[in-house]
Amino acid sequence: MRLSFPSTKGSSMKTIQTIFASMALVGLVGCGSSSEETPEEDGRQRVLGISTDSSCVANAESTVQWDLLNTNAKNLSDYQLFQNPCDPTSNPSPRGLPYDLSVPLFTDYATKYRFVFVPEDETAVYDAEEVFDFPVGTVITKTFTVPVDTSDRTITKEDIVETRLIIKRAGGWITLPYIWNDDRTDATLSGTGLVFETSLTHDSNELTFDYGVPTSQGCLKCHQISTDEYTGAFPIGPKARYLNSDYDYGSGPENQISKWVAEGLLSGVPQASEITSLPEFSDSMDFAQLDENSLDDLGRAWLDINCAHCHREEGGNAENTNFNALWGFSGSLATCNQPISYGGQGLSWIISPGKADESIMIQRMEAVPDGSGDQMPPLGRDLVHSEGVELIKAWINAHPGTPCD
Repeated sequence: MRLSFPSTKGSSMKTIQTIFASMALVGLVGCGSSSEETPEEDGRQRVLGISTDSSCVANAESTVQWDLLNTNAKNLSDYQLFQNPCDPTSNPSPRGLPYDLSVPLFTDYATKYRFVFVPEDETAVYDAEEVFDFPVGTVITKTFTVPVDTSDRTITKEDIVETRLIIKRAGGWITLPYIWNDDRTDATLSGTGLVFETSLTHDSNELTFDYGVPTSQGCLKCHQISTDEYTGAFPIGPKARYLNSDYDYGSGPENQISKWVAEGLLSGVPQASEITSLPEFSDSMDFAQLDENSLDDLGRAWLDINCAHCHREEGGNAENTNFNALWGFSGSLATCNQPISYGGQGLSWIISPGKADESIMIQRMEAVPDGSGDQMPPLGRDLVHSEGVELIKAWINAHPGTPCD
C-alpha cells in the first residue's frame, strides 16, 4: 500500500519566516500516557541490565514467527524477534537490523534501541521525503530503557521498561506497547498503560519524574497520519534523512542506508549524493560554536523529528494549527503570529524574532506537567529537554527578522 503525500520540495527554508504560520501549538504530541486514559500506577523496582534467569538463553537458530504478526501476541517473546527473549537491545533474529536516528525524538532522556524486521524476499522501497514504503509483515521495534546516568548509556546500567512494536498489516500499521515484567524476563502487551516514578542523573543533576508507558490508542496520539489514501498509524523515524548517517554494527561505522541495501532490506536507493543528510544532534553539543547555517539546519531538524509528526498537513492531531514543522516544507509562512486557542500566559507572540524569552513556543517547551495544559508536547515527557530548549532558543535568537507589532 503506497501512500501519496503532497510534494515538499522547494526552497531550503533558511529563515524563520519559512517555518511558522499561525502556529497554535496545540496537539503537538509525543507517544506517552494520555490524559484521556487511566494508566495503572506502579511502584516499579529498578532492575539493571539483561536478566540472567535460566530462561534468558540466546538461540542462534531463532527465527521471527512471521505468522504471529497477524495477531496481537500476549508476550513479546512469542514473536521471536530476538535471539535472547530477554534482550530486545541486541542480536535480532534473521531479517532484523538495528538502526538509529541522527536527530532523536526526546522522551525523558530514555535510551532507545531501534530495530527493523523485513520479511524474507521482500524489501522496503526508498522514498526521498517520507517513511520508506515497507511491505506487509514489517515490524519496527523500539525499546526504552532508563539509564542510571545519561553520561554512561550502557545496557548493564539501564533499566529496560518497555518495547513498542509498530507492525505493517494488510490494512495498515498497528501499534502495540509491551511492558517488561518485574524479573525482566519478558514483556506483556499493555492494555491500560503504566505510570511509575523513577529517576536518573543528567548533567550531574538527579532528576525524579513520572515515566509514562502508553496504550496502543495512546501511541496514535503521535503515530497517526491522514491522507486521501490512508488514515491511521504510521512510523515516524525511518526516513532517509535520519538514516543517512553512520552506525557501528560491530566492525566499525557504516552508512545505515548502505547497510540496509546490503542486507536486502531496502531497494530503489539513488546515488548517495542525492540523499538528504541532516546534522547529527547530541545533548553534549555547544550550540554557540555553530555558524548561522549549521544552527538553522540543526534547529529545523530538531523541530522536524520532535514536532512534524503532528504539525504538518497530514498530521493526525495538529494539522489544523497552520504550523508545519516538516523538513523541506516550502509554504509561505509568517513569523509574528498570535495563538489560536491559547492565552500565552501574558506573552503575545508564538515566535518573537530575536526574542526567544518572549516567545510562547519557548514558554510551552519549558512548561512542566502541572495541570495547566501549557506543556508542549502535552504527552510523552515529564521532564524538560533542556538541550532542545537551548537549541531552539539559540535558533530563534539568531533570526532577528522584523520585530512584532
